[in-house]
Amino acid sequence: MEDLAISRKKINELDQQLVKLLEERFSVVIEINNYKTKHDLPVFDAKREQQVLAKVAELANDSAILPYLQKIYQEIMHCSREYQKSQRKD
Repeated sequence: MEDLAISRKKINELDQQLVKLLEERFSVVIEINNYKTKHDLPVFDAKREQQVLAKVAELANDSAILPYLQKIYQEIMHCSREYQKSQRKD
């Protein structure tokens, strides 16, 4: 049981870092959204999303978890699009 507590503590610490990084990512999403709005560009950019997923594949060290990482990134990008849409004043 002690090992479980230690592992959960590590997860909690990693979650703190992930939340901070995701908040930073969403700040940049707003910058991108402002640019897209100013230049009348759509929120969704399929080519860019494929580039992000390819980069995740390059960065992943463990091919067994790659499909899961890509699913996580697909969800992050989906949420980023939704957030951008919510910020538009159309």
